[in-house]
Amino acid sequence: MALVLSTHFDFRKTYFLFSGIAGVNPHYATIGSVAIARYAVQVALQYEIDPRSLPQDWPTGYISYGRDYPLQYPSVTYGTEVFEVNDNLRQAAFLMAANSSLKDRKGPQEYRSKYYGSSRQNSMAAKAPSVVLCDIATSDVYYSGTKLAAAFENTTTLWTNGSGTYCMSAQEENASLEVMVRAAIESLVDFARIILVRAGSNFDRPPPGLSDWEHLKRTDQNGFLIAIENLYTAGINIVRGIIYDWNCTYRKGIEPTNYIGDIFGSLGGEPDFGFGSITKGKKVNPGGQNLGLAAVEMERRERFGPRAVLK
Repeated sequence: MALVLSTHFDFRKTYFLFSGIAGVNPHYATIGSVAIARYAVQVALQYEIDPRSLPQDWPTGYISYGRDYPLQYPSVTYGTEVFEVNDNLRQAAFLMAANSSLKDRKGPQEYRSKYYGSSRQNSMAAKAPSVVLCDIATSDVYYSGTKLAAAFENTTTLWTNGSGTYCMSAQEENASLEVMVRAAIESLVDFARIILVRAGSNFDRPPPGLSDWEHLKRTDQNGFLIAIENLYTAGINIVRGIIYDWNCTYRKGIEPTNYIGDIFGSLGGEPDFGFGSITKGKKVNPGGQNLGLAAVEMERRERFGPRAVLK
């Protein structure tokens, strides 16, 4: 926030590439893989019940705010649950990064081999690192284990109305994107010029034969160094591509054809997840001048719930 508010810079045509290491879902990628995301979902923004006291038929102890059972869409929202970025720019970034020569090492190779042949779902885990298209789940808790990972995989799918695919974990993304939404409201940045990149440094769940605890404590995944190297390799190819094609394409920008912004519709338009804009499809005015309308709409939702409940 300090950066985008600085009067020393003009960020209105700047591209922002957010990147970091991640826990990786073995269904969609492997250690060292680089993911370019469309969605960032704050999956731990929920009620939590200790799993030792759950009813036997409950799949998880996480329950959306305002709800009584797992796997229901939240009826009370804070605004940072889901962010969506420009998918046309994402696809362009993927093409620039896809042929990157990603690093690999013996340690990650040996660990990922433990997933080989375990299930068709884990087929990507045993392959070499690659650049993929899938989405980010954020949580301040460093979660690890099959049931937690599956719960947050389901949350990502549910909260994006079935269009998001969780493959990388993170801690920072939704906080950073909230800053960018607020800056975009004030016309300090262009939210359509954001690229989200994560690289897997460890798996989010164990291979067959290891418990969740054993997996968490194992150090032989050894993915940190190749994750850092591959973030740079893929990221610098995106940067070079933008610079190379600046005059013809990137100066004017790549127009999004999908919704971009937060779950509230703060930047205008109707979110394709959640339960609609709180300002009737209009962009929030600078300085929060039309937030009275938003407050009324939010109070209505808290009292009566969203327009539809996803089952």
